[in-house]
Amino acid sequence: MDEWIYDAFISYSHRDLRWGKWLQRKLETYPLPRQIRKERGAVHPHLRVFRDQTDLAGVELQESLQQSLRQSRCLIVICSTASAASRWVGDEIRYFKSLGRVDRIIPFVVEGEPESDHPERECYHSELRNIPEKHLLGANILELGRNKAFLRLTAILLGVRFDRLVNRERQRMQRTAAGIGGTAVAVIGIIGTLMWHNARMADQNRILSKETYGGALVEAAQNEVFHEDDVESLLISAEAGNPMAMVFLADCYQHGKGVGQSYEAAFDWYLKSAEAGETRGMLETAVCYALGLGIQKDDTAAFEWYSRAADAGSPEGLFGVANLYLSGIGTDQNRTLAYENYLHAAELGCQEAMLPLASCYLLGIGTEENAEEAFQWISKLAQLNDPDGMYNLALLYQQGYGTKENPEEAYRWYRKAAEAGDPNGMYMTAWCIENHYGVVSPALDWYLRAADLGLEEAKKEAERIMAGFRTATPAEAETVSVPDSPAR
Repeated sequence: MDEWIYDAFISYSHRDLRWGKWLQRKLETYPLPRQIRKERGAVHPHLRVFRDQTDLAGVELQESLQQSLRQSRCLIVICSTASAASRWVGDEIRYFKSLGRVDRIIPFVVEGEPESDHPERECYHSELRNIPEKHLLGANILELGRNKAFLRLTAILLGVRFDRLVNRERQRMQRTAAGIGGTAVAVIGIIGTLMWHNARMADQNRILSKETYGGALVEAAQNEVFHEDDVESLLISAEAGNPMAMVFLADCYQHGKGVGQSYEAAFDWYLKSAEAGETRGMLETAVCYALGLGIQKDDTAAFEWYSRAADAGSPEGLFGVANLYLSGIGTDQNRTLAYENYLHAAELGCQEAMLPLASCYLLGIGTEENAEEAFQWISKLAQLNDPDGMYNLALLYQQGYGTKENPEEAYRWYRKAAEAGDPNGMYMTAWCIENHYGVVSPALDWYLRAADLGLEEAKKEAERIMAGFRTATPAEAETVSVPDSPAR
């Protein structure tokens, strides 16, 4: 069971309120790595943070704040020229030191210079400057940048190596924040399972001729239902040398449609189709080699067939090649070529490539870091109603990556991801509502949606809530952001 109520108490000047709110939100929404939670015996999946929002009008620190400081394992001091001159920041540092926790004070520099020779640039409060350096580990945004400084602060807070969190964050962003979605092989498998469903099947059906297949076969293909007679017709056409018939026949064997399931027979016909120049056959042959379906697993052969499909102009082929270059499976790892193939695939409309491409831009994988480009590609993916795209677009709006922080847009896209069934979107939607981040009132939101569909009663209720919000005092109203703290 956790020893402390709070993992950290954030001390800051009112002038640094923006940084205080940002840091609290980052810490509270940062998912603790499972292994670190296990090592620390942590019950909660997220850090618990206290940020003072009360009026410090008295001469001495209020008892409620002293109690919160006693209940906090660490004290984070947001360091700036303003906090260096803040009486209240000094009081909080002094009281925390009196608890015997001087080695748990973490400076987080957002402005100015620590231990500066120029008083006007000094960002350390005098209560920090008299602490021995060996006890004062912190992070500096001006030196590391906002994201790495946050990770360094979190590493100190958790008592782990900085590089451990950096490496973990890279893996997480590749997998989830702007993730690739698991290992390259898993993604390859997904391509195979999706190859013959819904719109793609319909697209291929358009090129089938009744002269080649016969009207019954075309009808069966359109319905995705194959009977023994249909399979017999496919077999005749495939043996006559029709590459698309070979692909359809292989699919029947792979999924047991109208014939006994046989991965070996499926592979044989996929390979014949690929050797005849059919792009879909090349992709499926690559999948078979990658997963060992009907043939011994051979990563090099998988890379070869994905490359052939890519050379033929297939977006899925480019995506498969990019995955293998990134992971170094079946070929030498080459992040530059991975990025280039993701980009080409995405430009050709490959939806699966857009999130990995955004990861490349966010993390500088094979190209220079470019948060704005990452934002553009994730926006495109979100507009295609992809849950991962929606969630990651909300995350970029919340953190201000590649765009300005926009709480309303963050909440809107978290909610869309939640409605699409994404559990992370559900979690963050609840967090936004609970913390009034980007949402005035969930009820208002639904009234407005009903009003947009023409329901007059909903329009009246929405106007009632908005009127109440406009006239309510700050203490009575649910605000979009946390109310400003009084001057400190």
